Amino acid sequence: MSLQMVRFSAAVDSAAEPPDCLTRVLAALCSAPTTGLARTAYASESGTDFILALELAEPTTNPLLTLTGAQRLRDAISRAASGPLAPTPEPFTIVGSYTS
Repeated sequence: MSLQMVRFSAAVDSAAEPPDCLTRVLAALCSAPTTGLARTAYASESGTDFILALELAEPTTNPLLTLTGAQRLRDAISRAASGPLAPTPEPFTIVGSYTS
């Protein structure tokens, strides 16, 4: 299993673009024949801080590498992210989980 996360802050004037692109990418994922994939997106109450998480059962089968619209999402994140470098996915390890 692979868990990748991207965290970034966006300027107020460009914060609307990433969620809009993300909605389209998630809709495309829902209609694509994918298995073993969990994608979660979080936005702060202010709407300017974001965390995107991608969990893959098989890291070699990432549909976001070829999915239509995924490149537009990456470009939108790069444009919106404040800071000198575009955010990149970081590997994470799940150390605990609870669901009731």
